[in-house]
Amino acid sequence: MAGVLWLAQGGALRCRTEHSLHILPPTLALWVAQGVRSEVQGLGGARLRRIELALADEGVEGPVAPSCRVTLAGPLLASLADTLDGVADDDSATPRQRLALAVAREELQRAEPLPIGIALPRSPALRRACEAALREEGAGDCSLPALAEAAHTSVRTLARRFQQELATPFSEWRSQVRLARMIMLWAEGRSLGASAAAVGYANPSAMSFMVRRLVGMTPSRLLMSRP
Repeated sequence: MAGVLWLAQGGALRCRTEHSLHILPPTLALWVAQGVRSEVQGLGGARLRRIELALADEGVEGPVAPSCRVTLAGPLLASLADTLDGVADDDSATPRQRLALAVAREELQRAEPLPIGIALPRSPALRRACEAALREEGAGDCSLPALAEAAHTSVRTLARRFQQELATPFSEWRSQVRLARMIMLWAEGRSLGASAAAVGYANPSAMSFMVRRLVGMTPSRLLMSRP
């Protein structure tokens, strides 16, 4: 399946589709399938790299949103992104570019998908609640009662809808919102500790536990490239 691979160099990458929102540091790459409407921008002075890259169909499905796949952007893939920026995976590519594309495709196919991203619901009521949470300056006060009020429904009903529509409890969804906001603040130049505190983590240990649980790595490794 054809698609576009996005990476940020410095700063962060922000990509919004109809069903998901991803805010990623330079250590991560995002592949978006062709036909998925997306809005992509760089945050914190990021230089975006764009590669048209086809994947085997079995390697497309991501754990957060259909047809969006987040993986680690290892040194090889990051280096290839410079060489292939703006290159199409078709007959217009030179022999050298086609070889580089094949290596990039292999790297992406072999990489384990990471469950990073904010899933967005389809139903209007739950969508309103989620959009209200995403508009908040920080995610520390993103509570289920506040979102239930925004959606004009009960806390119990909203919790059930999160599980039914997004296949995740609200607490997990809020952790993804916090992580995205933390990456955004870091890209703007705040320290890791200040970014974590701004989204409601009382101490570095709590923030570190959340990041390890979500993505399997330390915050310092996740955010190792300073903009």
